[in-house]
Amino acid sequence: MTRKPTSPDPRWLPLLPADELAGDRDYTVHTTLRRYKGTAAWHFANLPPELSAQIRSRFGSTARGWGSIRVSVRIGQTQWRTSLFPDRKSGTYLFAVKAEVRKAENLSDGDAITAELQIE
Repeated sequence: MTRKPTSPDPRWLPLLPADELAGDRDYTVHTTLRRYKGTAAWHFANLPPELSAQIRSRFGSTARGWGSIRVSVRIGQTQWRTSLFPDRKSGTYLFAVKAEVRKAENLSDGDAITAELQIE
């Protein structure tokens, strides 16, 4: 008797390696660029709550230090590697958009952006 492959039981997802998780690792995010309110000039983009929950469910078990998840990001013609970090205040993931990217894509605080993410 042969068994048909089935989706993993959701109770075991935290124990499975990321490569065994079903589905794609590519996401398109429409969000807003925000400048950190502190003295540093950091700019961040938050993922929507629903997408953050999906990524946490699928890839949270692969998180590294501070709950970070490695990603490749593309905004316009600029691509770079960074990490998603959990933001306790909003309950979502966020990623930093470095000055080099903001300059290349002519972005500033409050701009609407479309980012293509690939979980690594």
